[in-house]
Amino acid sequence: MDYQFPEKLFPTFYNCGPPNLVLKHSAGGWGSYEGVLGQGGAGPLSSWTFTSRRQVQGQLWCQTEPVPVPLLSPRKASQGYLKPPDPLDFLSHMQNFFMDNGPDAFRCMSEILGDNIYFRKAKTKEKYRKGSVNVWKTKCYVDLLYKYNMCPMTYQSMSLNKYCSLMSDVIHDIPPELLGSLLYEELTEQRDHVQFNEGATGGALAFVPFSQSEGCLLYPGGLGMNNLNFHKVALEFSCERSSCVDASSSEPVSFQLKAPIRQISCCSLFSDCCVAVRSDYLCGVWRFSERNEPCLLQVVNTKAAATCVSVSPHILGEVLVASESGAANLWTVGRGMQKVRVEESNLYFNAKSSWRWCEFSAHPRVMLYADRTGAELTDFRVK
Repeated sequence: MDYQFPEKLFPTFYNCGPPNLVLKHSAGGWGSYEGVLGQGGAGPLSSWTFTSRRQVQGQLWCQTEPVPVPLLSPRKASQGYLKPPDPLDFLSHMQNFFMDNGPDAFRCMSEILGDNIYFRKAKTKEKYRKGSVNVWKTKCYVDLLYKYNMCPMTYQSMSLNKYCSLMSDVIHDIPPELLGSLLYEELTEQRDHVQFNEGATGGALAFVPFSQSEGCLLYPGGLGMNNLNFHKVALEFSCERSSCVDASSSEPVSFQLKAPIRQISCCSLFSDCCVAVRSDYLCGVWRFSERNEPCLLQVVNTKAAATCVSVSPHILGEVLVASESGAANLWTVGRGMQKVRVEESNLYFNAKSSWRWCEFSAHPRVMLYADRTGAELTDFRVK
């Protein structure tokens, strides 16, 4: 829309500072990239007019998509129907970083200038090399800032401000080669995460039937998807229209977790149901039935991010937990964890994936262990 203000307006053009501040050095256009010039004389600030130090003739503001911010998820990555980010777009990210984050991209110390800078205390008999500058006072001021944690806004150095204004837009603080490689690596990880979200595998929705017409629906809720809801529902069947679920008869029983719910696994045995819930570093087990309200039995922490939780269909209270470290543990509620398998790499070839999966087979002591390269069976009774 024409009346909307552009989202990106070169924020480095407009930085805080005195409105009548003008650089006194004669270094051409160096140091004039940021800030504005004020015109108003000695009148009140309300009568001042401000113009940008760097004018671009013939440029018009057009309504367009903003350039993605570096090291953050691109805007299009959050929409499922669009293609994932391309790792080769790191040049656009770098361009945006240098334009909109100038102080972070170009602030650096003067030591890299080498022979053109003196850092020693000035002496009367000592002759400086031609074209060199002594910055001993500036170095002492910077050392005081780090040593005593002084506030740079309260204690200012005129020489440091001049050097920063002079060299802030010509010397890279972060080498472009290093920044480019990091951005490429980040975009590659984001693309793989969008194509195959390892944290959300397994499903975070479950239904436990009590009879042919009633059951309990388990699902996450809340803004952070960190509330576990147990909601008793009724199934309605009709020949004229499709079947539906009626959830208006009761209110859900909710449990608040400390992290988003990634997976819900449940199994019923002798009218009792055992439910295991997985977050990134937390796993919990609940037990409930048609007559009994849900009850939390135990919660455990995992050092590595958990990728799978599976409830045993044979013995209530036994749960398998797999993590990114490659370990699979048999969790017996009330007794602790028992490590049943450890894999430091992928099964059959290097897929560069830390995703692991495990679940019970038809035998209560035989486990299915899988990653993105294959699957194998593991017998707990054999070392």
